[in-house]
Amino acid sequence: MPFCYKIVPQYRDADPDCLVGLRGYTHFCQDAHTNYMLSVNKGNDVLPKQYGAGWVYTRYHVRLMEKVGFTEPVSITVWMEPYRQPILADIDLLLTRGDRPVAEARMECCVFSLTRRRPMRFSAIELPETLQEDIPNTVPEFFNIDKTAESMTERYRRTVRYSDLDVMGHMNNLRYIEMFEDACPREFWERLSPTDMQINFLTQSMEGETLSVCSKEENGTVTMAAVHEDGRLAAMAVFC
Repeated sequence: MPFCYKIVPQYRDADPDCLVGLRGYTHFCQDAHTNYMLSVNKGNDVLPKQYGAGWVYTRYHVRLMEKVGFTEPVSITVWMEPYRQPILADIDLLLTRGDRPVAEARMECCVFSLTRRRPMRFSAIELPETLQEDIPNTVPEFFNIDKTAESMTERYRRTVRYSDLDVMGHMNNLRYIEMFEDACPREFWERLSPTDMQINFLTQSMEGETLSVCSKEENGTVTMAAVHEDGRLAAMAVFC
């Protein structure tokens, strides 16, 4: 049975137009999945101590239908699709306000070992198999993003600091959204006005590392990359 969660948008969630958009909705999606796992005692409050592991998100794809203000809660319906692999799952989310859909999203996630620094099988944390739901939906599928920063322009450099870190000891995935947004000025985002965002996380960024944030724009689509100093890609994103 899908998990239902309500969240009241706050000023901190909003874009400069005082409305919640792609960034805020992505935060809401992680909040919803976090509370879903807390409800079955498999959240990141339990996994590190009990299993030496934690949830890691490897891809987000969020589609915006309507930006919202702060007057009413947003309801989120979340469920886990049948596993494609015993270590990787897709989480589907529908966000509504009243009877209006405002966003929909898909998140790919795994359980990551804190000591071995690699994914673990879901069975290793005794995740209930009954959480898997095969529900017809219109949630956006993931698409391929070329894993290269060639032909991109470096916009700025960003050093990973203490406040960026999460329980896994790396920069929290949600920080990348803000990092990518900061690569371009307000006028750029107001012109592009994206309604679709996918972010793929490729390698971890640790405290003290400096990332080069690069981008290119083609035909109303901006592709971005976060690049380690040794040239490895940390993350790729597409906004359109």
